[in-house]
Amino acid sequence: MKKDKVLVFEFGSSAIRAMLAGRGLNGTFVVKAYKEVEYDGFYEGWFLAPDKLNMLISQLVSEFDCVEKGNGKVYIGVPAEFSSVSACSVSLNLGNRRKIKQADIDQIFYMASEKAKDKNVEILSVNALSYLLDDGRLSYSPIGEVANSINANLSIIYANKSFIDLLNKIVSANNFESVEYISEPLAQAMFVISSQNREDLSLLIDVGDLTTSACFVKGEGLNNLASFSRGGGFITNDLAEAFDLSMSEAERLKGQIVLSLKGKSNDFYELVTDYGKIIKIPLNTANEIVSYRIDEIAEAVSKCTQMFSNNYINYLPVYLTGAGLSKIKGGRDYLAKCLGRNVKYGVPPIPAKDKPEFASIYALVNSALNS
Repeated sequence: MKKDKVLVFEFGSSAIRAMLAGRGLNGTFVVKAYKEVEYDGFYEGWFLAPDKLNMLISQLVSEFDCVEKGNGKVYIGVPAEFSSVSACSVSLNLGNRRKIKQADIDQIFYMASEKAKDKNVEILSVNALSYLLDDGRLSYSPIGEVANSINANLSIIYANKSFIDLLNKIVSANNFESVEYISEPLAQAMFVISSQNREDLSLLIDVGDLTTSACFVKGEGLNNLASFSRGGGFITNDLAEAFDLSMSEAERLKGQIVLSLKGKSNDFYELVTDYGKIIKIPLNTANEIVSYRIDEIAEAVSKCTQMFSNNYINYLPVYLTGAGLSKIKGGRDYLAKCLGRNVKYGVPPIPAKDKPEFASIYALVNSALNS
């Protein structure tokens, strides 16, 4: 049945976002309501103030006039820091040479789900990276192909049970009838990278405020996933400490940074303080501080690439999402320089919303509407 609208929650590392939306024309969305609230976030896989979450979710729901509590389903994105990925291979003998049906693929996924069950985690999804037919042919869409047997290379995405248990209680407290959990990195990957580009391995880097994830995408799934606690908020904090600024002043300074500028010793940024005073910030010093953190993020991503691939991949398409780095002028280009690779922005294929900071929430809405 086609969904009229879905209510989706995204848990960023510094803000919770809620969107009530339906499908529009030509792949667009009709956003009926959108709210965002800052919160303590999470660090290294743990919410910093879990006791506040129920109040914040209740606050967001109460502001949505068109949402009636106890009258529907809610969709919740699971961030990379609360997720893990494992590979699984499943073979199915078709009995005789015949066309592969949807029921065969469903059986393969069921077999994988049973094989992957673990009491410490919840299975979010089982997705195909590729299929190998008995005659040696590689396929990404095997339905309709003729074969005697099929071997599926699958990706299984798990969510930490602690995350699920906590959010289940909050959903119940807000009187929703049901909840569905969606892998945020998978939703982004399927939304911002075309199916054609996913036939080969791609890398999606999502830099948020306090956390960064690196997921390796292939076919309809994630080949591997890693996350680490670094992001745009660390850059803001570094600037605040270096120049004795408030966090709001440091955030404004970060908005002025242009990493491509190579200034002279007496060049500076002019910053208006919280009290209306204009101060001068040495340009080269500020740029070096920002560059240092991006170097750190790039080094962690490079280690992930080396760890997740047997050989160095010369051509690996890289996509950048999130607001932590993409809003810094020259940030993407500097990251590309550090990685030694071309980096594209991963953006929603939606007119006027094609910005990397919108990738996550719209990807979750898209997955919810398609589920």
